[in-house]
This record gives sequence, C-alpha cells and structure tokens, in this order.
Amino acid sequence: MTKHNLLQIATADGLLLHGYYIPSKNKKVAVLHIHGFEGNFYENNFVHVLVKEMEEKGISFITANTRGNGKDTDFNTVEGQIVNIGARYELLEEAHLDITAWLKVLINEGYKEIVLMGHSLGTVKAVRYLFEGEQKNQINKLILLAPFDKKGYLLVQNLDTENLLNQAQEAIDKGRGGELVTPEFGDGITSYQTFISWYKQDDLGRMFEFSSPKYEFPILKQINIPTKIVVGSKDAYFYPTNPKHPEEAMKILLNKIPHSQGKIIEGAVHSFKPHESLMAKEVSAFIVDHS
Repeated sequence: MTKHNLLQIATADGLLLHGYYIPSKNKKVAVLHIHGFEGNFYENNFVHVLVKEMEEKGISFITANTRGNGKDTDFNTVEGQIVNIGARYELLEEAHLDITAWLKVLINEGYKEIVLMGHSLGTVKAVRYLFEGEQKNQINKLILLAPFDKKGYLLVQNLDTENLLNQAQEAIDKGRGGELVTPEFGDGITSYQTFISWYKQDDLGRMFEFSSPKYEFPILKQINIPTKIVVGSKDAYFYPTNPKHPEEAMKILLNKIPHSQGKIIEGAVHSFKPHESLMAKEVSAFIVDHS
C-alpha cells in the first residue's frame, strides 16, 4: 500500500495551505491537481476516484488547496496571523503563488515529469501558470477538466460584462474593492476586485471565451506542451451559451491548442457525475501514453 501524506505548505507570501499527497516509488511522473471555484482538495467525489486511479497506475498525485478554498476562508500564516480570503476574495493574479508552492514539493521530491491539472476555475489558474508561474518550465503536460467559459455564464444571465466591469472599477476607485458585489452582478458572488480579476477583457481573462467564436484565443495558441481536455456532455458551465453542443467549444480548444486531445464524456455533468471513473481513466491513459 502506498503511503499517503496530509501536507501543509507555505506560499511565498506566507499563507499555509493543505493538501493530500500520494507518492510513488519510481518518482517518474506526478500530477498536481488544482480545485475550482469555492472548492477544496477533497470535496468532489471525482477527486477520490482520481486518487484510487493514480495509485493503481503508480502515478504520484497531489490534490491541493489554494487561497480560493471555500467561499470566505480564514488562512493561518507563517507569522501566526490570520488572513481572510477564499473564493470570493482571491485574485487570479496571485494563483501562481499557490501553484508554485505545491510544485516545489514535487520538484524537491525529484520527479522526472510533472503534470499540472485543473478543474473548472482551476483550469484558468493552470493555464495562467504557464505564462505567469515561477516554475512554469517544470510543467511537462497540462490537463483541463471542465474548463469554464466565465463570460458565457454572465451572458446566459443576461448580464453586460463591460457595464459590470465599469461598476466594479468605480467601487474599487471609491475604496470598496473588498466589498461583495450587489445582486445585479448575478449569482457568482465575489468582491468587486475579484470580479475585475475574473472578467477583465485581456487575453488571459478571455482564454475560454467560447461565446465569442471570432476571438483568436492567442493564449491557447501559445500552449506548447501536450494537453488533454475532458468535459461532460451535460456540463452547464463549459459552453453555457450553447450547452447542447459542447463539441463546438471542444473543437475550438483542439484547433487552438497545438498538441491537444479531447474527450467529451456522454452524460457527465461539471463534476463528472455519474462518470467519475471514466474521467479518471482518460486522465491516467493520457499520462501513461505521454510519459
């Protein structure tokens, strides 16, 4: 039986984060999994299925908390203080700090290959890391589980992104950036500064904007490592403006990311229920075939 470890690590800015680590004996390949919005390293059932699959295939695996853990979360720091962040207050521009801290665990363990994997909003953080991360050159493969078209999700709520960005910026300019948005911002409750971080219309912010098919996706075109995309056919967040045709959004990803392959799992939702095992096998097959 492989030894399992509950880990606590510190980020460069002093946050203490927790995760679950399954080491392998051969130290050949390891996966770092980044959870989605308001998530954590253990809650989704597919994480437990992935743990079992990775262990059976001899693949090391870390499922890790980020500063976006939970809705409104207190974090201990190395200095003995408490900092309140959580998904409603995190900034995507700081996600690289969390990923780097976890990657250093695997780098220090001496793994020959490292796979970065994200789910939902975690896919945004994973792709951003390839451009912003201190250890980005240590990433050999990328796995995107259920990417999230954030702007499309606003559109299906009949919300005007540009108008809301202007309102959020006004609140920030008045010193209210840490306050939660008002109801007209829709059901994704965040602070004003987090809303800006999510939705500002730069290329990193638009990386999965399938609702704008004429967009050229320059960020995706620059991904130069083998990439696997797995989504469910009933995922309401992947292609919210046309949920009955996820293959159209998948086609965009496969056309734009140079070394990519994709799988749509029939009947699976955003969390891959009830086909978590199929997703896990797609993940392990990709890792084994490309290692």
